[in-house]
Amino acid sequence: MPFMNGGSRHKLDAWRFANLLAAAVLVIMGMVYLGKTWSPSSYGHVLVNLLGYADSGPDVGGVQPIRSDEYAVVTPLTQATINNGFERINRTSLYGEDLRINYGLPIKDWGLIFKPTMWLYGWTNPAYAYSLHWFALSALFIFGYAWLFRWLGAAPVVGFALAGGLYFTGFVQFWWNEKGPLFALFPWVILPFAARIPLVWKAALFYWVAVAWLLTNFYPPVQVSLAFVGLVILLAREPGLFKPLPMAVLAFAAALATGTAALYLWDYLHATATTLYPGGRNFSGGVVPFRYWLSWLLPVVNFDRFYNSIVGANICEIGTVGLYYSLLIVCFLDFTRWRQLWFDIGQRRVVAVLGIGLVMMLAWMALPLPSWVGAPLLWNHVQPARMQYAGGLLLVCFLFVLAHSLGLRVSSTRLAIFCAAIVLGFLAWKYDPAKSHFEDLIILIFTAVAFAVAKHRPGAAHASVAVASLLAGVLLFGRFNPLQSAWPIFNRPPNAVTKALDQLAASNDGILVVTGLPGAVGNGLGYRSLSHLTAVPQLEFWRKWFPDMPPAEFDAIFNRYSHVIPNGESQPRLLSPDSVGVPIGPFQRTAPVRYAPSPTQSRDVDGHIDGAVLEPGRLVVSGWGPWTGPLEAHELEISITPPANGAPTRTLVIRHDLPSGTRQRVSALNGFSLSIPLNAGPIMPALCLVARDASTGKRTLLHNPANLPYCRLPRLP
Repeated sequence: MPFMNGGSRHKLDAWRFANLLAAAVLVIMGMVYLGKTWSPSSYGHVLVNLLGYADSGPDVGGVQPIRSDEYAVVTPLTQATINNGFERINRTSLYGEDLRINYGLPIKDWGLIFKPTMWLYGWTNPAYAYSLHWFALSALFIFGYAWLFRWLGAAPVVGFALAGGLYFTGFVQFWWNEKGPLFALFPWVILPFAARIPLVWKAALFYWVAVAWLLTNFYPPVQVSLAFVGLVILLAREPGLFKPLPMAVLAFAAALATGTAALYLWDYLHATATTLYPGGRNFSGGVVPFRYWLSWLLPVVNFDRFYNSIVGANICEIGTVGLYYSLLIVCFLDFTRWRQLWFDIGQRRVVAVLGIGLVMMLAWMALPLPSWVGAPLLWNHVQPARMQYAGGLLLVCFLFVLAHSLGLRVSSTRLAIFCAAIVLGFLAWKYDPAKSHFEDLIILIFTAVAFAVAKHRPGAAHASVAVASLLAGVLLFGRFNPLQSAWPIFNRPPNAVTKALDQLAASNDGILVVTGLPGAVGNGLGYRSLSHLTAVPQLEFWRKWFPDMPPAEFDAIFNRYSHVIPNGESQPRLLSPDSVGVPIGPFQRTAPVRYAPSPTQSRDVDGHIDGAVLEPGRLVVSGWGPWTGPLEAHELEISITPPANGAPTRTLVIRHDLPSGTRQRVSALNGFSLSIPLNAGPIMPALCLVARDASTGKRTLLHNPANLPYCRLPRLP
């Protein structure tokens, strides 16, 4: 793409060579990546731990259980879309929901025109399409941000190093396998205005990419803040766009793009506008903790080498766009050349506009501003912490322009200041004498090499620090997402677990009622599963099943984006802002559990009651039995004192720890949760729970935990 600021012939040739080299490298990497059907998915957690496909985990790296938004939502909904023949309404689901939702899915409708990374679906095995989607996003990210920095004046090495550096930051890597499209497509939204083409073509390209950006993953908190960054960059780099005619064309194209996305998502937007979650959330400014700001300069200060958070919040929530590049520029920037910047009107304008935009974003993130202050920019719909990516990106752009304008001064004193900042930051905020985690100090090695290069070739100073920051980012953040083959995600041969699930669904009028399958995993596997992820409230469905619930209580529980979690309770209950517990009883046709007033003592004691909790009106017991026969043969006999006062409810629980954690290596489907109705007092009842395998006739008494006494058993002869 030819750019407005191509510069000298030498610089243009350098960029052409860099683009060709980068393209060649990406083509080779892509051939390997797609040949292996790799992806950044953590769905291996489901394959190995929940479904028993022991050899189907990642080829490289490990799964990230925290990334349930991907392996329990986006990937299963992609599977469901494929199983559904790429149609809009999910006929394979118990709920029959609309798949035009906030997550971009390969539905074959007119919206697919704006989902280019998904065009391979339907033409080949979905494993290749899924792999291409994620590799294409990575390639678009690298080239998009490299060309964005080129537009701001970067040389090839600096441009590609900063693009790679952004890719290997906490916010990007921790959220990549779900929100990757938001990050990867953003620079392409504004890059058309850098091209030497007529304004009408710029506007047309902008329109198409903007719609793609909105539909491939719709998440307003990040998109609203990134739209502001894009506007700031355009104002800084192309002020001519803000003359009356170009501005009118730009505004029309932006309105048309927004309208197109709104038209496509209209039913989703209308259905969620009045929900309690996410609904029309309204935010005030501030509340971003100091440790988050600190990680903009010290990227790994808030977690250890195993990505365990050391500040309380989970690893995704503490992700920021922290690069060592930022601290390196602060330490090595040649501030003595500020007069040169001041008298260069063009560069002064760029620095001023980027700086003012950055200050505005920092104010919203740091200060307790009322929501009406952010309303003109729609920031009242952006949680301050969700502005981390946009704010961090604008900071990097601002620091790059300063470094490009003022240059860097390489000296031993400045190197010492940088090293002292790294070491003191590590000692003050992270060092634990009980642990030997020194990953923070790895940047010192790369900085020493960059310093040596810069001393030998002063003109390469900027490139040296950018590459040093990139290498540190690769080592520190590149291990987070695994390389998981998509082949077993979409091509699973039946195994014992899936055959048992088939039987369970077939015996229950085709409805799969089981706990332990998070989110939309059950539906992604092809089942009409009670457990599911409903992005749009299914109020009509739930009202049919719970017609007697008071309207206010019903609305409070079901009028929300929700993970539907089956349990043994008698009434629906809100578990968290996005999780709803629903009773299994109305949906479960049979349950192999019965009372045995006088159980026969068994010489075998195996299996285990892991927990017994006395709740108002019931005793809730969870555990596993040592059954070896088919699922329908897994019976439970209950002897309890004082007697129960109603029918027990049993829930099948998938226990991924059982195949490898028990001496008999029993099935992951041997777990259960049991709700026994009681006139519960303060004293724990006595309980004997016997697992009877109807296929063999073997009866086994389960181990009780310390807080659960055994009932009276007859003596053995």
